Amino acid sequence: MKVIFLDAGGVLFDTPIKGEDRIRNLLTGRGYQLEVINEAIKLAKHGTKASFITTWCEEENYYKSFYGTIAREIGEESLTQELLYLTHYAVHCELFQEVIDVLEELSKKYRLAVISNAMPSMDWVFDKLGIRKYFYTMILSAFVKESKPDEAIYEIALDQAQALRQESIFIDDKMENIEGSERVGIKGLHLERDKKNLFELLRDEQLL
Repeated sequence: MKVIFLDAGGVLFDTPIKGEDRIRNLLTGRGYQLEVINEAIKLAKHGTKASFITTWCEEENYYKSFYGTIAREIGEESLTQELLYLTHYAVHCELFQEVIDVLEELSKKYRLAVISNAMPSMDWVFDKLGIRKYFYTMILSAFVKESKPDEAIYEIALDQAQALRQESIFIDDKMENIEGSERVGIKGLHLERDKKNLFELLRDEQLL
């Protein structure tokens, strides 16, 4: 094996507090009742439709609409910006404990690349967490306008990473994405973090 493709969220990093709970925490801290918050979130999810978002401007507009609905429903529209900047996914991502050591070792032996279904702001997370330097290329669905588990995104990844499918591995925490990679001839490894972490998976597969 010469190239290892990795998913991002759930494999390299995650948010300790999930999206709706980040909103609940902020708003309950301001004194709003949980029932009111939950109803506002429900209405925002129902009323905010996302097409295929490919730029930060489109993403910002989407979230301003989403958080704006919540803010209006609780009666304080001025909270829209605060919700955007303090509860957005990219702000809260944290590396899994073993990831830096794993990337240090893998990058000595393999060409590394990312394949992730993500909005444009995912690109910033790699800078925020200081891990961009380990990757030859990053294939984000927002930028290539294809997504896992469709075969097209894996073909794009092979091309951008200058990789041969028979010399490549793809690691993801979702089984449907592993099945997608294997349909194009890339061996898949399913990371189940409730059973083992990334280091343990790679060690068991004799890749580290």
